[in-house]
Parts: sequence; C-alpha cells; structure tokens
Amino acid sequence: MRKQFAVFDIDGTLARNSLLQLMVRELVARGKIDIGPGRQIEVMLHDYRQRIADDDFGGYMKQAVEILFKALPNGLRIEDYSEITDAIVKTSLANTYVYTRELVQTLKRNNFFLIAISGSEVKAVSTFARAMGFDAWVGEVSYVERDGRLTGEVNALHQTKAQILRAIIKKFDLDTRGSTAVGDTSSDISVLEMVDSPIVFNPNQALFKHAKEKGWMVVLERKDMVYGMVLENGQYVVKTVNIS
Repeated sequence: MRKQFAVFDIDGTLARNSLLQLMVRELVARGKIDIGPGRQIEVMLHDYRQRIADDDFGGYMKQAVEILFKALPNGLRIEDYSEITDAIVKTSLANTYVYTRELVQTLKRNNFFLIAISGSEVKAVSTFARAMGFDAWVGEVSYVERDGRLTGEVNALHQTKAQILRAIIKKFDLDTRGSTAVGDTSSDISVLEMVDSPIVFNPNQALFKHAKEKGWMVVLERKDMVYGMVLENGQYVVKTVNIS
C-alpha cells in the first residue's frame, strides 16, 4: 500500500533558528571565527528570509557558507565540524517549535512518510532529521572534504524544492492524496502547491500574501500559544489554542 507523505522545511519551521546560524554562533563561541563575519552571515540569513524566491533556494545558503569559510582560511577539521554539528543539532532539537514537533509525531503515528527538505548542509540536516524520525531528507548544501578537513569549497543542488520532492515521491512510490507540507518562506510555495493540505507556518510577508490568495491555513506560534488562521469570506479568522 502506497504511503501518504508529509514534507517539512527545517530552518524556521521545525528548528527555531537556522542550522547554519547556530553553526556560526558556535564557531564564534569556540573562537574559530571573529564576531564580525558571524554577524554578517546572520544579517544575510535574516534578509534572505524576507525576500527569498524559489529560484534562490540554496543559493543564499551557498553565499553565506562562502563568507563563513573566508573567515576560516585553513578550513575546518572534519572532527571539529562533526563535534560542532552534534552540538548545534542537540541545541536545535531542544528548542523546536511545539506545533510542528507535535505534528511530526502525530503524522508518524499515522504512518505518514516524513520528508525534510532544507537549504542547510547535508550532514547537519541528516543528523537533525534522523533524530526527529524522518524517513527521507535532502540538504541543499554540501562541503568538500580533503585530507581530513573541510576545504571551504561548497557544492549546492541546482534544483527547486518541488523538483526534489517529485524525485522523492517517485523513488519511494508515495501517494500524493492526503499529503501535507509545512513551510515558512516563499521558497516553499512550489512544495505547498503540490500537496492536498498545505500549512503555512510563521510565514514571511511574501508567503503570507500568497497563502491568502490561495486560501491556505496559516499557523503562528508565539511562546506557548498557537494561532490557527483560517480564511473566511476573504479574511483570516484567528483561533487560539494553548498547547503548553
């Protein structure tokens, strides 16, 4: 029997911070890079979140990583990177959004095939997704390794999220009926349009506008409160649910 699937973004959807953002902060804390490049990357990630389009998927992350490795002229030992990755994923898993975390658990209990598609680096995505119980995952960016170090060279997939999802659906022979997707920026629009039940979570302005045009459900989470927004007569009606 073919499985229904659910696809999630990670950065800003499950994890409250991007995995790269946490990586940068950890490198600064360990004295591996100066705070200046760290702030530059954080500003860049924030700015791109406000305006990202699907064609930019992964491109902005590649640029941010290139800035990071310029601050690491000798690269980074693979052992150090693995240690830092484990640390930031542990931090991220302890600070996930309640709504999306519980949704993952509910869908898992209902035998959905869980997919994570993220603009973050492959190993970080893999560590996070495996710990969350996902069945398949894709990280947009990978780092080149040579002689026991990350060289600073960056490889990025040149595919949209929709193209990636289609390949996963075909590979695992998944059922699109009853499928769902959760995303937070306009880079997720193409995926949200592919499923029966799109959920727009803490959206940027561009995605919120598109969601309103489509009549998609919008969910906002602030501290211990979840606000479900359903479009009625052209206006969103807000329903508040306490999930603490």
